[in-house]
Amino acid sequence: IPYKCIRTAFVPMKSKLYYLYLGIVLILATFLTSNKAAAQDTDLQRTTIMQYVIKERPVLAELLTTAGMAPALSGNASYTLLMPPEARLQELKGQPVEKIRAVMAMHLIKGAMTGSDFKEGSRLQNYGGATLNVCRKKDSTLLNGVQFRTADLALRNGVVHEIAGVLQP
Repeated sequence: IPYKCIRTAFVPMKSKLYYLYLGIVLILATFLTSNKAAAQDTDLQRTTIMQYVIKERPVLAELLTTAGMAPALSGNASYTLLMPPEARLQELKGQPVEKIRAVMAMHLIKGAMTGSDFKEGSRLQNYGGATLNVCRKKDSTLLNGVQFRTADLALRNGVVHEIAGVLQP
């Protein structure tokens, strides 16, 4: 058998094995990636709102602690926390405790609420007893005129949503 014939006869076998190995590697990579994501979700489900805020949002954590809300967000009762940007919260540092407490109360709702729970025209009572008005536009939700950025981060004792600004009492 000429060398050229032998070499071409093995090419299809080589490519079949190559694609088989490649397929196995891709399946394993997908499996390992999905397990890593599932592990992260499990970690979040064990994390309280306050633990998450301390890790991810230090200014917010400081303000919630100053406002006396840290114990509530560390317990077993369910809450929904609306998290403003850290840069906007910097303005509150150094303010009187009563003002910080009133502003932080605007960002906390009793019970775990997902983004779909914020219905058009709803009036929600926050932690301090004030009312939040819900307005739904095409692809966005507004609370007292402040837009949701990211919704539905489920944690052990509630749900966290990022919002675009600070809600005022």
